[in-house]
This record gives sequence, structure tokens and C-alpha cells, in this order.
Amino acid sequence: MNDTGCFLVYDHYELNNKRFMVLACFRQDDRKLLYIRYFATEEKSVAGNVYVARIEKRVQNVGVFLTIPDGHVFVRDKDCRNPFYVKKQSFKKNFSVGDLILVQIEKDAIKTKEPEGKLSISIKTPYFIMEKPGNEVSFSKRLQAKTKEKFSDIKCRDKSLLIRTAAAGIEPDELQKRIDSSSAEMDEIFSNGKNHTEPTLVWQDDDLLNRLLSAFPFARNHLKVTRIRTSDRNICDSLGEYGELYNDDGLSLLDLYRIRTITDNLLKKTVWLKSGGNIVIEQTEALTVIDVNSAKSKRCQPFTVNKEAATTIMEEIRLRNLSGIIVIDFMKMHSDDEKDAICSLMRAYADRDFARTSIEGFTRLGLLEMTREKLFPSVNQTLTGHLNYGTISSVDAQ
Repeated sequence: MNDTGCFLVYDHYELNNKRFMVLACFRQDDRKLLYIRYFATEEKSVAGNVYVARIEKRVQNVGVFLTIPDGHVFVRDKDCRNPFYVKKQSFKKNFSVGDLILVQIEKDAIKTKEPEGKLSISIKTPYFIMEKPGNEVSFSKRLQAKTKEKFSDIKCRDKSLLIRTAAAGIEPDELQKRIDSSSAEMDEIFSNGKNHTEPTLVWQDDDLLNRLLSAFPFARNHLKVTRIRTSDRNICDSLGEYGELYNDDGLSLLDLYRIRTITDNLLKKTVWLKSGGNIVIEQTEALTVIDVNSAKSKRCQPFTVNKEAATTIMEEIRLRNLSGIIVIDFMKMHSDDEKDAICSLMRAYADRDFARTSIEGFTRLGLLEMTREKLFPSVNQTLTGHLNYGTISSVDAQ
């Protein structure tokens, strides 16, 4: 499948006297909005940061709880392999209370959940992912055979390397140069980590371009970023060849792409359908409830409205970043075949979602249940401040 071109808009945004940054992804050919995220300027992400952390406790088959300078981190049991010890209490036992180890933050804190981390350390760029420990070079499944052959002499000592699809656009010498630079940076992370006897920040990823290019699942959806537009000259300069400065006093960048209108709509509970029906989205602490109504679509068959609603619901879930348990009350259908068709339609959209999404099916009361992985706060949580503000975190699904 050929890559579809897309571009990003990254600019300042103000709502209710609070400042945010907004990052929107649009399809190149028709300017259709694919993804949008908001970041509170006063809140800084810790995702990607590497810390020397102290072990507080380990729960068997659950994970390890660690202390870092700014709070705590949880590492799931499956991510506890091959720890790098800065200080070890016992040479006979792993994960003793008081051990100092390196940890990298994978996900920022969401609501009452602590940040999540992993014990393998990685550096992610648009062209490759480097990880330690490891000792192999692999390729994205979507890279063509001739491109893999072009990079057959690429080397990366004492680390694993995944060469991504975006690397196809650069020459082997340039790629090797970038790899060598990141390899030296990673060696410095481990070297610095050995010099500390207390929890401390060892490394912070300040590369704005890398963070923006990992904020959305471009590769999974066959999207290729062509440019990042912004009205901020400093930001544009930091984006290098991807940056494109927008300068028009008559029309702001946000108004050009209707981002203010889009934002207003994403904060509304009611979404109108072309058929005249609507969906009402109620987001609570425990779950999200979505109700499908006939409204002005009295002449339409319930199944017809439900099919349109199912498509719209999946798009709204993606754009609003709704997660956790989601319960949908569709209009009453007359047969199991109609219910199966709705489930199949929604599963087709779920398969293209970067977050793990499961359509569980209809309950005995006729409610459709689904779940979606929680990766970062929803639009409503970020912009209204009811819960934690959103921060840039890696959602790397490439």
C-alpha cells in the first residue's frame, strides 16, 4: 500500500485564558482531519526521560514500583527484563527494596495513575529506534526488499536497531551518521547513570521534531508527513526541513484550518448526523456513555441511522481520544444480523486505530460494549482541566 501524504499544524492555542499548544494532522489531498492533540504549556511531559530510580517494592506477576525525584513510576512485569543496576543491595536477588536502576518513562501520568516506565532504554527518531540492551539490526516490515539491501551494511554495536520506513528517503551514509550520533548519546546515558547514588534525572529528550513525529501513529495508517506548519518562527527553525513558517496577518493558521471550530465541536456533547439523527457523548470518571437518537431522522430506518452513527462514533472516539470502557445505546434493531453488521463495521474501524480497541458486542439489554486503551488524556480532560492536563507522550505505533 502506498503511503498517503499528510501534514501537521502545530501552533499556540488559547482557551478560557489558558495557553495550550495544538497539534493537528490533516490528510494532504483533501485536508481531512485525522488526529488532533492539545498540550498544556504549563505542564511538561516526562515521557522519554531516563532516571536513576529507587525500587520501593515488587509485586510478583504485576510489576515494580519505583521512586524518582518528581514522584513514582510503575513498570509492568513484562517490561522488567534486563535491568541496568546502578546500585544493588543483593547480588543473589533481583529487584530488592533500595536497589537503584535505570528506568525510562513510557507514558505520562493519567488521572490518578502514576507514569509507566520500562527498564530497557531507547532513543526514537523518525528513521530508527535504538534500544539497549540488544544486539541486532532489523527492519520495518513495510520497507521494500531493495531498501533493506541498501542498508545491509548498517552497524550498531551493543544495541538493537529497528530501521523505520521513513529511512527509505535518506542515504546509507547519512543514516549511519545519525545512528552513530544516537549510539554515542545512549552510551553517555548509561555512563552518567553510574555516577549517581540517589534518584535523579539522567537524560531528557528535548528534540521537538522527534516528539511531534512520534505523537501520532503515522506508519500504521500509511501516512507520510510532508511538512509541519506553524506561525512561530522559533518552532519552525527547530523543525529543520520539516518546518514551514505561516505568516499571514489577515488569517491566522488556526482559522485557516478551522481548528477553533473543530475544538468547539469536540467539546460539545451532541454530534449531529447527516440523516438528521444525533449522538450524545457523556464522559464520566468511570466510563463513557454514547446515546444514538433519531432526532430529526424520523423517516429513516433505525438500522440506517445506526450505521451512520457507528462510523461517526468511531471517528469521534479517535479525535476526542476517548478511552476505557465505552457503552453505546444504539436505536433498537430488529434482528441479530443488523447487530452483527454494526459490530463488523465498528471492528473494521477499530483495526485501524493506533490504540488497542476491542468491540465486545451487545449485552442482553441491547447496549454495545467496547474498550479502548488509555494512552493519554482525552480532549475534554486536557482543555477543561477536570482531570490531568495533556502532555506530549510517545504513542509509538510505528
